[in-house]
Amino acid sequence: MVGGLSNIRDGEIKIGFTSPVEQEIKEYKDTFPDDLTTLEEVKQKYGAVIWCQYTKCKYNKSVEGLQRTTGTVLKNRSYNPINEQEQVWSNICTRDEIAIKFDNVVTSNGAKTKVPSCFTSVTGTSGHMDWSSLLQSDGSPHGGNIDSQSSINSGY
Repeated sequence: MVGGLSNIRDGEIKIGFTSPVEQEIKEYKDTFPDDLTTLEEVKQKYGAVIWCQYTKCKYNKSVEGLQRTTGTVLKNRSYNPINEQEQVWSNICTRDEIAIKFDNVVTSNGAKTKVPSCFTSVTGTSGHMDWSSLLQSDGSPHGGNIDSQSSINSGY
């Protein structure tokens, strides 16, 4: 594969494209599942309810039928969002302990603003490596064995 193009045959150029994942369109209203009919029942089952839109975190879970709106979270019935889809909260954090920190963000005009962020968010499993990716198809390591690299140290 050269320059992002793959397999040029018969004058055809094949180019791969990626597109964003389609998101489910949600109605802007508060809903509860049948087994959890109040916010108190949700708190009993999941602890403190922390609504989170960082969907790449492994602790971010969607509970079927459970969602809140920004107007309800703000306790402001007159809140009318411009984009309702961004103001529907359908995922909660299921981590038992959460830490919030403030990150400095520089805006386009150069002003620094402190923005709260979750210190404990996790997007993957850290500290783990798939060592099998370092093996060839016959099971031998790429580049040979470490002690076979130099004949000078054959007596050691």
